[in-house]
Amino acid sequence: MNIKKISLVLVMALGLLASAASNVSGTDASTASGRAFDVTTAGTLPAFNYGYTNGLYATLAGFLAAPDVDLKSRQHEINLNVPSFKRQVPVKAVIQNSPAPLVVILLGIDGKADSRLGKLWASWYANAGYHVLTFDSTFLPGFVKISGHGVTGNLVAESERVDEIIAAFLAEPRMKNNVTKVGVVGMSYGGIQALVLGQMAQQGRLHFKLEGLQSYSPPINLQHSGELIDRWYSEDRWNYTLAELATKIGNHKPVSANAPVPFSDSEMRAGIAAAFHLGMAVVIMKNNEEYKLNLLPRGDTFDDQYVQFDYAATWGFQKFLADMAYPYWQRKLNLKGLSDFIDPITLGHLIQNQPSYLQVVVSADDPINVPSDLSEIKAHAGLSLTVLPRGGHLGYVNDPWTKAKLMTLFLPESRQASR
Repeated sequence: MNIKKISLVLVMALGLLASAASNVSGTDASTASGRAFDVTTAGTLPAFNYGYTNGLYATLAGFLAAPDVDLKSRQHEINLNVPSFKRQVPVKAVIQNSPAPLVVILLGIDGKADSRLGKLWASWYANAGYHVLTFDSTFLPGFVKISGHGVTGNLVAESERVDEIIAAFLAEPRMKNNVTKVGVVGMSYGGIQALVLGQMAQQGRLHFKLEGLQSYSPPINLQHSGELIDRWYSEDRWNYTLAELATKIGNHKPVSANAPVPFSDSEMRAGIAAAFHLGMAVVIMKNNEEYKLNLLPRGDTFDDQYVQFDYAATWGFQKFLADMAYPYWQRKLNLKGLSDFIDPITLGHLIQNQPSYLQVVVSADDPINVPSDLSEIKAHAGLSLTVLPRGGHLGYVNDPWTKAKLMTLFLPESRQASR
């Protein structure tokens, strides 16, 4: 059985961090500033009637039910020259025939521009008359060779590279004098990057003017999310074979919202954990090779790649963080402790010093978030935070409410407050 093929099936079906630990109940939808927001009666948005009540299954169903939109006839494939990068950056762009706002969509940790999620929101914005820019996640192995900026996992450094990519796109001859304003929308891992860009905008460090900013399901604490998945790998993964998980979950067609969930929570956690570890193994190998870290054992001429892969697949997020990502950046940036590396990318830190037009959306039952972390975030006054009562981790990605919310990206702040 080809382990790399199984890994690809699982990763594409589930998403590396599109997962859940348990069904965390929640019934409120509010802004942290204290203004009540009832998503069922909001004036500028349709009713939020998302049906799945199990956060874990909602997460899977949202991804698996997303339509495969055809954008081939509308998207341009462009290889951008970014001065600080080692290689050209491949991006996809929908370019309107007249000046229009540009929306940059930052994808999840395993997101690809030609995937279903990579094309879904892009098609909505394109149909509404916007220019749209998308590109593969900066976490994926390919980005390591393209950018050469350092070991994967430093979201501040990766967000700075995103800024450079956007600037290079705006400098393209066909985009000069063709973009009226720029907005950024991020999902999951890309939602964290969107928030980093928001802080950079406030500090005057962006290479472009940012005028709209939305973040959907950013992990509240990425380290805690990774720890959850590592635990699932230890407690649930080995109850099933990879073939079982790939067949049952990878080929699944979501049931209706009122039907019984066809999987146990343990099965779904096992699938997520397997996908995460196998997908991360490739990331670990690529970083080890590119930056000559010598952290993986070597085989002989015939089995070297398999030996490295098998070893890397046992790591998990915590070992990747402790043994590869943090040590590299600690030396490069003279960090004093792990908190210097983690704290800047937690939502509690990122919600500070943001533009007034920021909009953040999370679900109360998002399974990759620790409930206490969500409670802490909701206590922050002044945050433009919408807490949906359900929806899992981006399970609401194709919901009518979400489509309407995306279209408020450039609304004046006074209208955003009435959402």
